[in-house]
This record gives sequence, C-alpha cells and structure tokens, in this order.
Amino acid sequence: MHRRAAISRITLILGGAISAPTLSALLSGCTAPSAEDFAPRFLSPGQFQLIGRLANLIIPDTDTPGARAAGVDRFIDELLAEYYPRSEAMKFHSMLSAFDAAFDLTNRSDEEFFESLINLDTAAYADDYTPPVAGSFNELSFHRQLKELVVSGYYTSEIGMKEELRMQPFGPARMDVPRSDVERAWSD
Repeated sequence: MHRRAAISRITLILGGAISAPTLSALLSGCTAPSAEDFAPRFLSPGQFQLIGRLANLIIPDTDTPGARAAGVDRFIDELLAEYYPRSEAMKFHSMLSAFDAAFDLTNRSDEEFFESLINLDTAAYADDYTPPVAGSFNELSFHRQLKELVVSGYYTSEIGMKEELRMQPFGPARMDVPRSDVERAWSD
C-alpha cells in the first residue's frame, strides 16, 4: 500500500482532519523507533508510560495487537521530538499533565478510566463540538489530538497494516491493493 493512500484512509478515520506536524511526519516516513534500548527523547519516563497506557485504551489488544505493541508510544515521542514545533510539543506536554490531573489517571484502573474515555470520545466527536479558545486547556481537544496521534501511529505501523488491516506494509515500490482484495475492512 502506498503511504499517501494510507494517510488518506487515516484522514477518513479521523473525520477528515489531520494536523500539519502529523501529516509532515507521516509523509517523511516517521516510524516508531526500535523498542530495544529505547529511551524517550521528549516525554518524561512517567509521561511515556501514560501515553502507552492511553494509546492501548484507545486501540486495545484484541485478536490483533494493540497500540502499545505497535510502538505507538515510541512513535508519539519521536513525533513530538522531531516533527512538532517546540511550542506545540510543549503545549502537548502541559496538556498531557493537565489531562492526567483532571482524570487522576495514576490512581484509576484502566477499567475505571475506560468509561470516561468513552464519554470523552462521544463528546469530542459530537456534531456540536466547538474547539476551545486558543491557549486554554480542554480535555476534549486534547483527546482529539491524542487520538489522531494514536490512530496515525497505529495504522501506519507494521502491526496496524499487516495484522489489523491485513495489508502489506509500504515499501520502496508502489503497491495498490483493490478494496475487494482486503480480508478485513476498517470501515463499512
């Protein structure tokens, strides 16, 4: 599958919007660094663990590996370190801290937080959603941004492509796969 085709599918999954830094990273071939000897470059170790936990709640392990197994936490750290403007990366950093504080994630189990995540998702993607005033924290806007990063990282990873979508990963040559040849559809 060609990278641009994957990006267009991700954009459809996300409702037609993808941020400029994320698009830039995907077009340039940003992938999750290897898990061996990985140390976060932008996020603190605690924030890195939190991103992995949140990512795996958004795309959990099922009959296919989830977001953490696909390296989405490493992808997000790489994206923030290399592709986001410093001011945007720092904004994400502070919003992650505010999000953690607002939901007390360190003291709640995944099962307890999952219900909140469902409610956030419903509100963040409602027809009447209004983006917040620039510079203010809003858990819905952070949830949307985080979900964009998780979905982008997952569906451009080898696990997302091969095991979830059952397609061949991108390579140096263009490969178009007719929809009728795909074993599992990501949307009906």
